[in-house]
Amino acid sequence: HFLRLQREYALKPRPELLEEIAYFKSMELSVLQKADISYYPSNLEVEEIHKIDDSIPVKAITAYVFSDSVQVEKMTEGREGMLFVGGFAHPPNEDAVLWFSREILPFMKRQLPDLKFRIVGSHVTEKVKDLEKIEGVEVLGFVSDERLHELYQESRLVIVPLRYGAGVKGKVVEALHEGAAVLTTSCGAEGIPHAKEVMVVEDDPRKFADEGVLLYQNLPRIREYSKKATEYIAEHFSPDAVFKGIKDDFGLSDIPSGGRRIAMLERRVADMKAGRNIHEHELIEDN
Repeated sequence: HFLRLQREYALKPRPELLEEIAYFKSMELSVLQKADISYYPSNLEVEEIHKIDDSIPVKAITAYVFSDSVQVEKMTEGREGMLFVGGFAHPPNEDAVLWFSREILPFMKRQLPDLKFRIVGSHVTEKVKDLEKIEGVEVLGFVSDERLHELYQESRLVIVPLRYGAGVKGKVVEALHEGAAVLTTSCGAEGIPHAKEVMVVEDDPRKFADEGVLLYQNLPRIREYSKKATEYIAEHFSPDAVFKGIKDDFGLSDIPSGGRRIAMLERRVADMKAGRNIHEHELIEDN
C-alpha cells in the first residue's frame, strides 16, 4: 500500500500523503516482521520489501485463481467500442479514465470518429460522470457480474490506462480471463510475467492512441491476443499454479497437483493452527 502512495505522491505531490506513506510503511513492515511468511501477488512487491529488509520472509504467489474458463464470444465486426472496468473509490482509476479521455481518446477519434468508450465501476465521481459530455463516452457505473461479462464479450478492446498504483491489477487479470485484447500501461502490466506477450503495453499518450487505433482495426491481431489471454490464464492463474507456489510452505511438497490438493491444503492449515504436525503420507492415505 505504501508503494502505491509513494507513486501517487511522485505524480501528484500533496504534503498530507507523506504522513500516510510513513504510517502504512511502518505498519506493514511491523506485520511482515512478525509473520512466518507473507505472500504478495507479484515479485515487484517482494523486491521492494527486500530493498528495505532482505531478512523479511516474503514470496510471490498467484493472487487470482480461476477454476473454470470463460466462454469467449467470437471476435467479429459486431464487436465494438472500448471498455474500462474499475471502482472509483480507488483514486488511480479516476486518474486513469480522466487521463485517457482527455489526452488519448481525442487522437483515437480522429481516425475512428464513431469510437465508443464505456466506463464501468462503482462509486462514480462527478469528474468521471462529466466525461459523458464527450461524444461516444458512456459512464455505466456499477453493473451486475452477468452484465459485466456481456460487456467484455461485446467490446472489441479493453483499456487499462493506469498511471500509478502498485502490484498486479485485478482488472487486468479479469480482462485476460474474459479473453479480451488488452491495451495498458507499464503500471497496468506490472507484476504480470511476460505481460508484453499477451497484451499491448504503452505509456506515452500519443503512442498509446496510435497502438489503440492499430489494434482496434486489426481483428486477426485481436483474435490472436484473445487466444493468448485464455491460454495465459490457464497456465498462470489456475488452482494448480497456486498450489505449486505454496505447497512447500505447508509441508506438502510430495503431494502432486490434482483434484484433492485444495482439500489437503485446507486440512494442513487447520492442523497447523491447532498445533498438530501431520505428514504428507497421512494426508494421502486418509483422502
